[in-house]
Amino acid sequence: MNEVKYQELAELIKAFTHTDGSFSSTSLNNLHLCRRNHTTNPMPCIYPLSLFLIVQGSQHLNFGNQVMTLSKGETALTTLDLPIVSNVLKATKSEPYLSLRIELDVMMLRELDEQTQWQPNTSSLSDTLSVLSADDNLLDAIYRFVKLLKQPQLQPHLKPLIEQEICLRLLASEHNAMLRKLLTNGTVEQKVAKIIAYFNEHYIEKINMDDLAEMVFISSSSLRQHFKKITGKSPLQYQKELRLQNARRLMFKENFDATRAALEVGYESPNQFNREYARMFGEPPFKDMKRLKADEMHFGRII
Repeated sequence: MNEVKYQELAELIKAFTHTDGSFSSTSLNNLHLCRRNHTTNPMPCIYPLSLFLIVQGSQHLNFGNQVMTLSKGETALTTLDLPIVSNVLKATKSEPYLSLRIELDVMMLRELDEQTQWQPNTSSLSDTLSVLSADDNLLDAIYRFVKLLKQPQLQPHLKPLIEQEICLRLLASEHNAMLRKLLTNGTVEQKVAKIIAYFNEHYIEKINMDDLAEMVFISSSSLRQHFKKITGKSPLQYQKELRLQNARRLMFKENFDATRAALEVGYESPNQFNREYARMFGEPPFKDMKRLKADEMHFGRII
């Protein structure tokens, strides 16, 4: 492990995360930084196609039936918008948890895959989530990408080049087999990705499984089976989590009350919304918002 490079990367992240929280508004629009000065409770979230790197501390991930711990030097790659429960396991004020997430461009990956035509390796990784140690070359590319935060005049010129390098290194790694399932036309993974994209645009609407199945040319029973295998959730459960996540964002960011947020994301019954919200986030909406806003005052941005 390149300790010097990790220390340099840690100092870079600290320079742009002066308080505890998740920081998505960097000058690099697909780079998200995270700093935690304390351990956290398990929190549901949905991650798109992204590459994660743990720079300091450790994090726990629970996805479907999989439970894993990410520590310093490990990367996680997600290829679909996955519902994950995560919490920080190791963090102190003197040695905070530090991580980064780079959202990847599926079109760039597809073009590079077509150009290289590298054969997929044999891999036992998950279909949609994998954890691997970062090799020195990938680490160096990630470091140069984050360093662009301090070089705004170079961002328009170097950002796409470094992104291409990161994508190429992922395609040349053990992640290749998993990525090819997303990138190859007609695979089950690509069909599920299409349904997930539809959910992200239409989660407010009532869904009809037969219509969804017809959209990707498989039977509704096969869609249910493959969707749950890949995402860890049934289509209805996935839609419900999308609704609750978006309602939470509206209450926290836009100051919606619970009833207005419930109606905005497609719930007809505020009581049902309150029950399902408390089941997912551990507290009813009012208590959850009160805690989140108190945490924001003490620790900075949190969602």
